[in-house]
Amino acid sequence: MARALARVWFVPAAFAFGVAVAAIKGQDVGVRDALGNLSAPWVLVPFVAGTCVRSAWRGAFVGVVVTLVALAGFYTAEAAVLDLGPHPWYVDLRLTLHWNIYATWGIASGLLYGALGAIWSRRRSVAAAAAVGLAFAAEPLIVLVLWRGGIWGDGGLLLHYRWLWSAEILAGLAAIAYAYQTARRAAVRETRA
Repeated sequence: MARALARVWFVPAAFAFGVAVAAIKGQDVGVRDALGNLSAPWVLVPFVAGTCVRSAWRGAFVGVVVTLVALAGFYTAEAAVLDLGPHPWYVDLRLTLHWNIYATWGIASGLLYGALGAIWSRRRSVAAAAAVGLAFAAEPLIVLVLWRGGIWGDGGLLLHYRWLWSAEILAGLAAIAYAYQTARRAAVRETRA
């Protein structure tokens, strides 16, 4: 019953996640913009939704759906949050809500992390949960490499807030440690049974 109820709520919850990120991001450059531009928290959406299904294929499907719904929530809210000029709300919506590189990458991350969520819920796989932690721990390092290589120009904003990327790395390492400990406890219980 709990899984069925969770399946009903993950779509509006994903939309609300996207709206919340847009509201946090706001329009101004600064710490809120850096927080809103973090990519790693977006892998939690498909991962958590994937834990509500039993198979990796269903997890992948659910992961893509909730990721795209979360992106729709984000860009819908951006139409209200951003000052896009003096035109009607539906023009603002058209300006923000369109296919972009984030939607394309959202499909890939939704497939992967949705499937990993399903695998985690069934097997408590260290690798499945560690992949979430790895997304958090690796993001600042990837941003640094892309920024220094001149591939991505906005990396300096995230890296300007050292406490932010340090916290992200620590959160990732904590998630990996948690996954390892959870799997280890499960293995001990199985050997005692």
